[in-house]
Order: sequence, then structure tokens, then C-alpha cells
Amino acid sequence: MFFPIFTTLALLLASFSVYMRRSQKSMNSELKELWDRELKANSVRKQPLTDIEYTELEPDALPFDPDTSNDNIRDCQNRIMALADKRIVNLSGISNTELKLRYGVANLDYLSACDENFLELVKYLWLWANALHEEGRLDEAKQVLEYGVSIHTDVKSHYKLLADIYAADFDFRSIERITDEAQKITSPNRDAIVKMLKSTDYFHD
Repeated sequence: MFFPIFTTLALLLASFSVYMRRSQKSMNSELKELWDRELKANSVRKQPLTDIEYTELEPDALPFDPDTSNDNIRDCQNRIMALADKRIVNLSGISNTELKLRYGVANLDYLSACDENFLELVKYLWLWANALHEEGRLDEAKQVLEYGVSIHTDVKSHYKLLADIYAADFDFRSIERITDEAQKITSPNRDAIVKMLKSTDYFHD
């Protein structure tokens, strides 16, 4: 009776050992490929940035209120205006290695700073819109949110709030429109945002 059990255990252990060796070999191969790619990226000379798409901050497209008494709104407005003279680039979904391969290691710090400016912009657009919404200033909140969508923010709550505003007005066509825009997001957040917007909660299928 013990022999079949022993044989089965031996086979399981052998199979597991083979699996682990193959997994280790595959992992080592992937690590080597990543390391080789990183070494190659670090040797790429500075390349022109002619295909970079800069995000142009458009103050006239946003409902700035210099006389606001709301500290949160004023802070968001100030932080956004501080970006007006800075270079802004949405590099969501592009790794540092890929940036170095495309544009050279010498451009990495510059591009990273541009991307940080984009992250700063979309962060404060969302906070601004949310503060406006809390004050009941829905048209202004919608204006800020729509601007964020136009520059392909990947802040999920940004799309959620805008969809809620549209749904309250039974404007389901606009929800479909921003769903199409969300498909253009390049960051890993895209699928979650699109799935949320396609939810039956909005009754726009």
C-alpha cells in the first residue's frame, strides 16, 4: 500500500523540481533581457525631442476666480498657474528605460521633470474641481473636469465625478464621449476608468 503513495510523492516532487528549474531559467532569462535593455538604454546618446507632444496650459479655458474666499480653491488655482511657464508632458505608461532608449539618457531628467509637471497639473485640476463641486458650483466644476479629460488625465475619481454630474443631468451621450476619450489614456489606470464609465450605473449602453 505504501509503494503507490511513495511513487506518487516521488513523481510530484520530481515534477515540482522540474517546474522550479524551468521557472528559474525563465526568470533568469527575463532578468538578463531587462538588464541588457537597461545597459543599452544607458548608452543611447541624446536624441531630438521633435515628436514630444507638450500639454499647453490654457488659463482662458478654466474658471479662475481671483476673488474666491475658499482657501482650497485659491491654492489649487495658484498651483496650476505656477505651471503656466513650465514644460508639461504626459509620459504615463512609458518607463524610464523606454525614455532613455528613445531620447537618450541625457534627456531623462528633463523629461521626468516635464512628466512631474503633468502629474502636478492633473492632481490640482481634480482637487479644484472637487472643491468647486462641494460648493455647488457645478458648471465651473464641470469646466475644470472637462479640461482634465481633454488632456487625458488618468485620475479615476476625476472621471467619476464628471460622469456623476452628467448622469444627474441625464446627459448620457457625454458619458459615452468621455469614455471614448478615456480609451486614449496610456497609463495602467485606463482599463479601470473605462470599466467604471461603462458601468450600468450610468445607463448609457
